[in-house]
Amino acid sequence: MNTAYPMHSRLAELLINVEMVMREGGLWECEPPSEQAMQSNVPFCVDTMSFAQWLRYIMVEKFKVLIEHGAPLPKQCHVSPMAVEAFKEMDPTVLKNLVKRLDKIDQHLSSQTLSDNSVS
Repeated sequence: MNTAYPMHSRLAELLINVEMVMREGGLWECEPPSEQAMQSNVPFCVDTMSFAQWLRYIMVEKFKVLIEHGAPLPKQCHVSPMAVEAFKEMDPTVLKNLVKRLDKIDQHLSSQTLSDNSVS
């Protein structure tokens, strides 16, 4: 684990957990979006791709790049409400597990604001 960037290391662990739940729920093996779909300016790219595609190919991939480069992380995420809506027809157990993992990412990213404020 990278001790120089503990927030990044923890986010990497949380992303692995999201991937595991998505794989178990059959959501990870989704078709890659086209380059044109990736250019959407609409939140969650709802006009060009499924939410599973957005999670895998947009959110997870962007976080991986930030982690690799030790770049500043977003201060919040809030994707679990969209997951609840997008996957409302999904098996409730899988949905609960995915939302739980996404909530942990948001809590983790939000906690860095608290840590930043406590350091003088």
